Amino acid sequence: MNIIRVLIADDHPIFLFGLKSIIDTVDHMQVDFVVSDGENALEMIKVNKPDVAILDIDMPGLNGIEVCRKVKELGLTSKVIILTMHKNEAIFNVALDYGAQGYVLKDNAATDIVSSIETVTAGSQFISPHIMGFYNNRKEGRYNNIVKCINGLTSSEKNVLRLIAENKSSNEIADQLCISSKTVQNHRFNICKKMDLEGVNSLLSFSLQNKHIINLFLTA
Repeated sequence: MNIIRVLIADDHPIFLFGLKSIIDTVDHMQVDFVVSDGENALEMIKVNKPDVAILDIDMPGLNGIEVCRKVKELGLTSKVIILTMHKNEAIFNVALDYGAQGYVLKDNAATDIVSSIETVTAGSQFISPHIMGFYNNRKEGRYNNIVKCINGLTSSEKNVLRLIAENKSSNEIADQLCISSKTVQNHRFNICKKMDLEGVNSLLSFSLQNKHIINLFLTA
């Protein structure tokens, strides 16, 4: 049996090397590369071409999903497994849209990681059992592409959305962006229209609920 060469990218050393020790106990697997940020992960994937790249979402620089997207765009052959502690359906769908073959919750990584490597190497998808509901929704087409909605906003609207997700008031947003409160209100109206949000508090509720994904894809 061929050895499955693995890269792990995670900025938490204790978790990273704990995962490495689990994988290295399997005869036909070995962790050849460990990195702690997205830029190095992408470079190692491009140069060393591991069979499987396990990518934490929350890393300095490029996050794990951005690395996954670039792997797909560059046509690299490494299978990508996304690793996360966030049970977020929107992030799950973005990861699969960007080509992830596996999606593993950190809570279950100790029991799922070896199976996930074997599954994606064999050409199938692996989803942590606790979030199979997300996968079923996806198969039935019952999910909204939040990132696509975000990308449809103007730069000014994205800035306003990012600050709403930080629970800033319209006056605080106006002060921070050096614009008028009326302009902020106009941006809020346009965001709601583009995202099909209705109701007085719908935009705030949406932003707080999806704060993590907004922070992933919008930077200050």
